[in-house]
Amino acid sequence: MAELFLASTVGEGILEPLVFIERLQPGLSGDAPFVELFLGTARTSSMHPHMNVLRVLDAGVSGERPCRVLEFVEGEALSTLLEVARERGLTIGLREVCFIVQQVADGLANLHQARASHRGLHPAHVWISSDGEVKLIDTGGASRSEPPYLTPEQVWGRPADPRGDVFRLGLILYELLAGRPLFFDSAHPRAIHHIGDFDERELEPVPGCPPSLWSVLLQAIAAVPEARFPSARAFADTLRGFLVERELSVDHFDIAHLFARVFPARRSSIDDWMGARSEALIDIVPLTSGRSFQSEPPPVLYPVEPPPPPDEALEGMPKREEERPTPPRQTRPEDLQTRLLDEALGLIGGSAELAPLLVRLTRGCVARLGGGEDEESLAVLAARTLVLAARLEEPRRFVLPTLTGVRTLVGGAPELSELLSAVLLSGPDAGPPAGRAARALLSAAAFVAQVQSPEPGQGESARVLIRLRQDPRLAPAALEAIAAELDVSTMPPRVAAVGQHPLPLGEGGG
Repeated sequence: MAELFLASTVGEGILEPLVFIERLQPGLSGDAPFVELFLGTARTSSMHPHMNVLRVLDAGVSGERPCRVLEFVEGEALSTLLEVARERGLTIGLREVCFIVQQVADGLANLHQARASHRGLHPAHVWISSDGEVKLIDTGGASRSEPPYLTPEQVWGRPADPRGDVFRLGLILYELLAGRPLFFDSAHPRAIHHIGDFDERELEPVPGCPPSLWSVLLQAIAAVPEARFPSARAFADTLRGFLVERELSVDHFDIAHLFARVFPARRSSIDDWMGARSEALIDIVPLTSGRSFQSEPPPVLYPVEPPPPPDEALEGMPKREEERPTPPRQTRPEDLQTRLLDEALGLIGGSAELAPLLVRLTRGCVARLGGGEDEESLAVLAARTLVLAARLEEPRRFVLPTLTGVRTLVGGAPELSELLSAVLLSGPDAGPPAGRAARALLSAAAFVAQVQSPEPGQGESARVLIRLRQDPRLAPAALEAIAAELDVSTMPPRVAAVGQHPLPLGEGGG
């Protein structure tokens, strides 16, 4: 996706330390969301530096092409180290394996603390230096994983979650122990099915792996995210505890020795490049706070053959009003706000995983209640804001947040603040809120808070909706709209004794 340069700042009597410059290829420079992710690592790296994460020293634009300036670390990718070790018949010791993965987990924990995820982790994104340092690279979220480093939830279509990084790091641990990837690569016709049907309980232990470490691995690669380590920090601490328990002393010097064994005759990258042709790059202009990238318009396709001659009968006729080309739709501020909220909710995980369900029910409910496009847009934006405020107050379960927390987020958006205040109003005098948007959002939020699942089953959905009919604040029409959206029935179940007519539940003595 980018050109890579070995570079330094030069001048009269000045020679700065070497750095890498990564410059996006022209075809990607017009992809605004991708560029924002690519350049965002500079902000994260400067605010949250860590020894196990490759530092992004600067970011900017060179000739209208986005660039990142990265610290120079002499070394090789873990994927290269594994490949060369296999070719030479070398084995990587248990203590080196655990130390490398533990160092990567420490780097991931730092990334997650900065409210970011890697989302594309695989052995090529782990850098092993000749001095024994272990660094996580390409942390901007621009990379996307593919088999054999997909997670089951990606195959199932669930939102991104930091626990996906834990799973991918567990796959790296398995590959280091077994000498091969766990899943098929993307060339295999059943690669996706293999990952989607994965059950860690059916996995055969790797020969020579201690049972306690095997248990750690199984927890990291649990198919269900909730069964994994709750964080990369917990994964790192567990591996560190395993090394202490087994009295396996290991540090960066051992990794440097491993590097030297795998690459005994390796020349320094600097030696190889010192004689190469050098060139002066265009100055990298730092991004200003007001600078933003706009997506390029799609290419216009023209016919390869000349158009047919016009019909003589139509020549000279005025063009009809509806045939005039319509101007392209401009990006609205609320569209940008929605995209940013979706990115935030997808990254932080936890109770925010319920956002897609709440948004879907709210949108469908407003439409079924007869609301217009403006009401639907406002209600959906309020639903996303509600989930974000709830996630900040209660990470694991979705609960209705406090008014104070919501008002802190909405700031100077009076219409959004008014809608959320009507939904979150409580007390004995709080009746059903006025307005279709508020009734739809309140009913959808109450339903989601009860089911606590991004994909509730029909039986559970029906039982929850029946219970919610007892809440005086929830409009029956809104609940019926949710039932219709989920295609479930909210009629109470009927029972019958032998020889009797069926009676509604609770209306007989049987």
